[in-house]
Amino acid sequence: MAVQTSRAVQNWIKQLSEKDMPVFSGTVAEVSAVVNSEDTSASDVAHVVLRDASLTGRVLKAVNSFHFNPTNQAINTVSRAVMVMGFDQVRVLTLSMVLVDNLSHGKQRQKLIDEMASAFHAATQAQEFALINKAGDPEDLFVATLLSRLGKMAFWAFADEQAELLLEKLEAGMPEVQAEREVLGFELNDLTKALSQEWHLGEVVNDYLHGRMDKNKAACISAGLSLANAARNGWDSEEAGLMITELAEQFDIEHDELESAVLNNAVKAREVTELYGSKAASEFIPVPETLEPAPAGEAEPEQFLDIQQTHDYPEPDIHYQMTVMQEISATVQERPSIGIILEMVLEGIYRGVGTDRAMFAMLNPERTHLNCKYLLGEDAETLRQQLHIDVRRPENVFHQIIKSQKPRLLPGDPQQLGGTLSRETLSLLGKPPYMVMPAIVKNKVIGIFLADRNASGRPLTESDFLAFQQFCQQANMGLTILAMQG
Repeated sequence: MAVQTSRAVQNWIKQLSEKDMPVFSGTVAEVSAVVNSEDTSASDVAHVVLRDASLTGRVLKAVNSFHFNPTNQAINTVSRAVMVMGFDQVRVLTLSMVLVDNLSHGKQRQKLIDEMASAFHAATQAQEFALINKAGDPEDLFVATLLSRLGKMAFWAFADEQAELLLEKLEAGMPEVQAEREVLGFELNDLTKALSQEWHLGEVVNDYLHGRMDKNKAACISAGLSLANAARNGWDSEEAGLMITELAEQFDIEHDELESAVLNNAVKAREVTELYGSKAASEFIPVPETLEPAPAGEAEPEQFLDIQQTHDYPEPDIHYQMTVMQEISATVQERPSIGIILEMVLEGIYRGVGTDRAMFAMLNPERTHLNCKYLLGEDAETLRQQLHIDVRRPENVFHQIIKSQKPRLLPGDPQQLGGTLSRETLSLLGKPPYMVMPAIVKNKVIGIFLADRNASGRPLTESDFLAFQQFCQQANMGLTILAMQG
């Protein structure tokens, strides 16, 4: 039986990884690796979000909502959001949104919605218990609680005949674990454990699933899961009342105080679940009628703008350009990492000037090659790995730009280019036009900024080139200030 169970679980992992949830499995592994690394910077966290234009826009909407940003201080770039809100909160937003995206078209729609509602409700309750009991990082426990139900959510999203058979047994009153064993040959919790290992969901999730977690942290997660399960039949049910009484004794909290807290947490869970992108799941999180929340919505400070996009490419927006420039100026005063400034500048170019790509390529120590360091837009991963531009030859266009320390709008006509581009560069970047400007720190070129509309075929105008130069100039000033500050 153990071999059969292992094979069945592995078959599910293969299906989910290769066919059903490859984007989620990749993103969660990357986010976990970035956040758990000792060398992580804010720009590393922002980079994971910025690869996806849709996710970028939704994260920015969420961070400008009253729930996440009660001060109403506009946040216009993901890099700034990471600085203001912290790695962990942006990780919660990212993983939650990607999870919702990957489970948005489940085959067993109602059962999936019910599972998602319970998972987000439990995660919110666990996060608040962590705050009350000062037990670990609240965002860590939110993610661990949410992902502790991943196997169940994935199963109900993508199973076929097995789901119908399991549902029949559950509706007939068979206990959940027994029904899972009879139909599947394993428990869905086993699938979660296996996914946690395979997809590198993180040490906190793994520790909880395998019983290795500190008991105070584990108690917060268990409390969240138990409360969410008991409340499925409503807060006035006997199960919910008994669970609140039991947890009040366990955590040594007055019954009325705890009851008030968990009911408010349920309201909060409904609000954040809608912000994460699942209104259907949010509506299945039970809240008392007296605490029914108003519909969740984004606070829209005058400065914050939802960037207009056509066919997945951002359109130019002067208002957004100005607000991001102001944001960059303010951020420089806080002495961030150089990576943060570069990411913010690229966000401004990509989403404000409205380009298909925005890139920073850095000169190697020998000053012989440009290597892609940061890139937003088309072919980002490929270019980061493969783009290495040889700038040793005087006839090379990029050599000329570095030597002159002046920007250029490289034309599409080879006769007007005034220099050469290697076949390898053209095969990776595509043909011009490109906007290019040197990155200069203390009068020394350290790399170049480049942006284009190669993928969409839209023209680059002189006004686009001027806006591009303004962002690059601001980057150069900011980088020089940071370099002088040491």
